[in-house]
Formats: sequence, structure tokens, C-alpha cells
Amino acid sequence: MTAAVPRHLVRARHGATTVTTAHPPYDAVHYRIFHPALFTGAAAERQTGTLPPDLASTPWPVLIMLAGINVNPDGYRWLATELAALGVATVLFQHVGEIMAGEVGLSPGLDLTALTPEAWSTRPSATVIGPLLDSLAADNSTGPLAGLLDLDRVVLAGHSAGGTVALLNASPTWFGGVVAAISYAGHTMPAALLGHPPGTVLPVPGALPALLIAGGHDAIIAASAVRYASDTSDASDISDASDISDASAGGTESTDPHDPISATFERGATAPGSTLAVLATATHLSICDPVDTTSARGFLEAGDPDGPAHRDIIVAIIGSFLDEVLGMGGDHPAVSSFGDDPLVSELRRW
Repeated sequence: MTAAVPRHLVRARHGATTVTTAHPPYDAVHYRIFHPALFTGAAAERQTGTLPPDLASTPWPVLIMLAGINVNPDGYRWLATELAALGVATVLFQHVGEIMAGEVGLSPGLDLTALTPEAWSTRPSATVIGPLLDSLAADNSTGPLAGLLDLDRVVLAGHSAGGTVALLNASPTWFGGVVAAISYAGHTMPAALLGHPPGTVLPVPGALPALLIAGGHDAIIAASAVRYASDTSDASDISDASDISDASAGGTESTDPHDPISATFERGATAPGSTLAVLATATHLSICDPVDTTSARGFLEAGDPDGPAHRDIIVAIIGSFLDEVLGMGGDHPAVSSFGDDPLVSELRRW
């Protein structure tokens, strides 16, 4: 007997685009759009695996998830699936590009030259978001998802360096339709090697609401504090198999005064509705499932024994934030209520 197939599913459509400022072969971007779907039982669905979209909540707002440097985007597939089930079309992409001169790896698409003191605020530092939005607009014009994407309600989200890229490029002036930013383990304090004075915090450029989530046991972040010191003589190259956004998350047990995530909330993400949530025992990679142990710097921290619980609260907080900024009318609890959760050691809002 053939096993029953659930009627309500999350499926993903595949697409590709190019970064016009990059040189082949490092200009390719492959993406997936996760969305609600239906299994109707049609013969074509059984043979091809292609299911029609569930139109109940269309048009869907769009969330673009930017991975950390050398972090496999499949580690966020669980999150994309959860958000798509809530009615948010969620985009994951993979881009193998030049992280720094002579260094190639998985990249969220970052132009470091746009973050120098002279260039900052004059142009976006994101290289993939623009081409990706253009391709999503094409997908929204023709094909199976035509008319189903609400590109006037776009949220930029990211992890680690991807979170930094999301925060630093959340401007509707640069990318039309962007209304908010979300970051896990990311901040807007530039590495000292970029030339800014020590302690600089760059603002979210569009003055949009931002959600910053941090882990209190983030060993990868703590290991990178030297990158932001005024004396960088002992600092390693900022592309060393990680990202430019690693820094102390400022958990309740930390004694490190270097706390760029809190500084970003206090000085860079001050729009009404912006939120800082610190998960007391979460790690840098708590947001990833599975964790790819063959890349990046996960070897610097122990695995997270409470990973499932942390991922549950990460998606719950994000869901509540999205209800708020997108006006989705969902039944999530208020963002402020998470301050009472035992996993959350700190919750602050503007």
C-alpha cells in the first residue's frame, strides 16, 4: 500500500542568477524559494514531485536568509521550512565567491570595499541581494509562482557574517521593498582592518526595525575580539574560514567587555520595534541543523545539547517579530513576552 501523503506541505522551487560584479566562475548564485504547497493527488504530481502552491495565504511576504561565511546554507533549511509553513516565502541561496583576495569559499555576498570609512553609506555592501531580488521579480512575473510573492514586504535575515550583511543593507533606498532585518550572531561593528576608529558601530541604513538574536555561549564570537581592537598586529586575516561579524555576544556569564551585538542594538539598531534577545546557553551555531563540521570554525565551540529547544525559541521569536513588522495577523505571542522564557537571559526593545 502506498503511504498517505499530507495535503499541506512545504516545497522549494529552484532558481539561479549571477552577480554582475563578480568574475566567472564565481558569479553564480543558486537559490531555493520555500513556500506552502498542496498535494492534490494528481498523476503529474506523483510522477514529477512538483506540487502546486497553496494559495490560502498569498501573496506571501519574502524573507531572504544569508548564510555565514563557509557555513552550508542547508543548515538553515529547517528554519526556511518552518517560516514557509507560517506563510513566509523563504529564500536560501548558495554562492561560492571570493571572500578576500585569493580566498574562495561560501559567501553571503559581501563587498568589503563598500565598508571603508570613505565608501560607507554611499552604496550597498551586499553583492547578491540585488540580483536575487531581480530574479525573484522575474519569478513573480511568470511561472508557477507568478503573482504569489509580495516583494513590497521583504525581510533580510542572516547568520554571523550573513547577519551583518542583512543589517548593513536593510535599506529600501538600496533594495526596494525591504521592511526589516533579522540577525543571529551578527552585528555592525566593522573590523579594525577596514579603517574605522575602534568602537565604531555602523547604523542600520534604512532606520528599519531589526531583530538581533545572540547566544551567550558563543565561543566563535569570543575568539574574534582581536579583530576589533585598535592594535591588529596579532589579528589573523578576517576571512579565515569564518566571517567579519564574529564578536562577543555578551551572554550573562561573559566577562569580556567587547560586546558588539549589544552595541549594535544600543547605537546602530534604534528604530522602533528593534529587539535584542540573548539566549543564555546558545552557541554560534545553534541556529544550524545540521552543523557542517568540515567548514568554518565550529571546532572552537562544543556542540549545543539544547539545540532543539534553542531552535524552537529562535523560530518562535522570529515568527512573532514577523507578525509584528509584516502585519501578518498571526497568533504568535507578543515579542516582549519572550523576556519571561527561561532560555532567554536578556530581552530589550526600542
